[in-house]
Amino acid sequence: MSAAAKSECPHCVSGRETFWYMAHKYLYDVDLARTLVRDGREEVELDDESVQHSVDTSVIHAGHLPHVNTKYPGIIAHITYRTETGELVRGHVLIDGHHRAARCLQLQIPFFVYLLTEEESETVLLKSPMKPELASTTSS
Repeated sequence: MSAAAKSECPHCVSGRETFWYMAHKYLYDVDLARTLVRDGREEVELDDESVQHSVDTSVIHAGHLPHVNTKYPGIIAHITYRTETGELVRGHVLIDGHHRAARCLQLQIPFFVYLLTEEESETVLLKSPMKPELASTTSS
C-alpha cells in the first residue's frame, strides 16, 4: 500500500488511544500500556486459539490490515469482572494489537504480545464497574 493510501486510512489516525471492552464497561489506556512495556520485558507468542478469539470478538477493518506492522507486539492486560450471578472471574484481554493479530493470521505467522502485570493492568484501567470511582473518567 502506498504512503498516500495509508495516510488516507481512517484507522491510521494519531492521537490518544484507548481500548473499550465488554460493551464499554472497561476502558484501558493503551498509550500508558505501551509506555510500561518499553522496559525491556520479553514478548511471548500468543497461541493461535487466543489470537483467533481476540480477532473474532473485535471489530476488524479489512482495509486497514494490509499496512499494519506486525513487528510490534500486542499488549495483554489482566481483567476482573463479576458475572450476572455474582461470580468473580479473572482473565486476560488483548487491549492493543487486534489488527496486527488479524494480519498475523492472514500471513500465517506468529503473533507476539507483552503481558502486563496485575498492578500494571490496574494502572492502565481507566473505567471499570469494579471501581465505580473511575466511572467519571473521560474517554476517547
